[in-house]
Amino acid sequence: MSVKKNILKEILGWVLAFLIPIIIVFTLNMKVFAISTIDQSSMHNTFFEGDVVYFNRFDDKLSSLKREDIILFLTNGREKHGLMDEVGIKLTDFTDKFRVKSERINERYVKRIIGMPGDVIDIKEDGSVTINGVRENKAYVVGKSPRGTISYPVTVPADHLFVLGDNREISKDSRYFGCISIKSVEGKATFVLWPPAKVGPVK
Repeated sequence: MSVKKNILKEILGWVLAFLIPIIIVFTLNMKVFAISTIDQSSMHNTFFEGDVVYFNRFDDKLSSLKREDIILFLTNGREKHGLMDEVGIKLTDFTDKFRVKSERINERYVKRIIGMPGDVIDIKEDGSVTINGVRENKAYVVGKSPRGTISYPVTVPADHLFVLGDNREISKDSRYFGCISIKSVEGKATFVLWPPAKVGPVK
């Protein structure tokens, strides 16, 4: 009997040794950070395809965000309204690894915040952007800003953000799908991990 108990204890020990690190990493990735490899050209010349970026998940609330922050967010109406949603999203991320890209459920974009709740955004026919009547003039903007498919001016609703890609002429963003919910935000870009020449804080 004692031999069986010892075997069971040893098996349990191995199982725990395997599961505990997985649970820790899963929890950290769900609550503390996200590491994302850029696979879109919509953020040129800030990020390029293949750049690896660290996103701080603590900065996923309105109180932690401001205009010009770069964020990672869920698309297609996916939002987090509690722990169960967060767990479900992470589990779906795992199953998505076994699906072809066109069939994946979770899709994420990386964009820059242009409008906070209450801000009035307008995009003119000449491609210029105004925020609360002030014309945008930023070095990170590439190209003119087509108006997209929504109507202007746009007043950003409570608990929402207006986001644009830096590569304005090709980015699909709030000009096409409207303002995004703060509940879809998964973190703020804070550090570039790759390539070596770009390693450092996001500016």
